[in-house]
Amino acid sequence: MFTRASLAIVTAVVAASTAWAGALIESRVSTCGTINCAGETIRGTHQATEPFVSQIFARAGECLRLDVTQESADTALRVVGPRVNFTAGSNNRDAGDTRPLLQLDALPTTGWYTVLVSLQGAGNTVVRFTLDYGRYPGGNANCQS
Repeated sequence: MFTRASLAIVTAVVAASTAWAGALIESRVSTCGTINCAGETIRGTHQATEPFVSQIFARAGECLRLDVTQESADTALRVVGPRVNFTAGSNNRDAGDTRPLLQLDALPTTGWYTVLVSLQGAGNTVVRFTLDYGRYPGGNANCQS
């Protein structure tokens, strides 16, 4: 009986800690100047009526680059800062490229930024995408137009 109870407790703790850790992603700061270099690649799915939501870490003064490099349908990207007065969004790069891109230079606050990727417009579509997340020193080429 003791073995079954121990196994149940260990399984519950591992399942809970895995779910908790999955939403927090932290990339190292890199000084490289090639676009999307040395960051994290996140493969995500926007379910039919539920956006992809995760939290990423960045420090004040850094350059934060969030780049949807692949998408199976038109997506939108929104970032909400650790303070309520900071938000940024992107729907498209330009008329011919529907992939969203955010280049945030000289971030105002250190902390966890909430990232949302969702379907652009109405619909009940499942969207698969790849999001590149990188942290760089302020003024880095990854945050230049």
